[in-house]
Amino acid sequence: TRHPSGEGRRSMKLPMWTLRWLHRSRLSRSRLKGTFLHSWLGDRILDKDLWRPTPESLARAWLVGFPITVMPFLPAQSLLAVVAALLLRGNLLLAIALQYLSNPVTAPVHLPACYFVGELLRGHSPVAVWHHLQSTPMDLLTGGSVASLYSGACVLGILGGSLGYALIRSLWKHPGGSRPKARPHPAASPRQHP
Repeated sequence: TRHPSGEGRRSMKLPMWTLRWLHRSRLSRSRLKGTFLHSWLGDRILDKDLWRPTPESLARAWLVGFPITVMPFLPAQSLLAVVAALLLRGNLLLAIALQYLSNPVTAPVHLPACYFVGELLRGHSPVAVWHHLQSTPMDLLTGGSVASLYSGACVLGILGGSLGYALIRSLWKHPGGSRPKARPHPAASPRQHP
């Protein structure tokens, strides 16, 4: 497809069964038209960038979705991810899917990592923090660890979101095997003298 600016847009095609499932679940652009969400959010909810996986929309979804999923014990993560993706025109499906990374199965890795980074930010020794985590892991669920959990989650979320954004943008397979060349700015081109 061609972008209005004339540049080619790179997108990947979803399998037909996925498109059919989204349509049956009322999560397709055509099924949202005329609904409460469409009347409330306007045509922004029908923007193709929200639904079609392009490098730009996926990178923006990762940038906002990952920090939200890293926050421990955050209620309504999916709702917050959707609002953030709508504001930045990120891919809604990826922003919602990222929220499932934060679950009881991943908590034994997720919570100690946030706590560890938070304690390091607060000036504690890495060895002492590691020993404390190994000897009393249930202390993570007490009120005394809240500041460390959330400060560590902020740092890990921002770093993970930024790193994911950069990786998606740089590693996306471009048609023809190379990145499109940037056009030189007209003012930067050398002038020819008569």
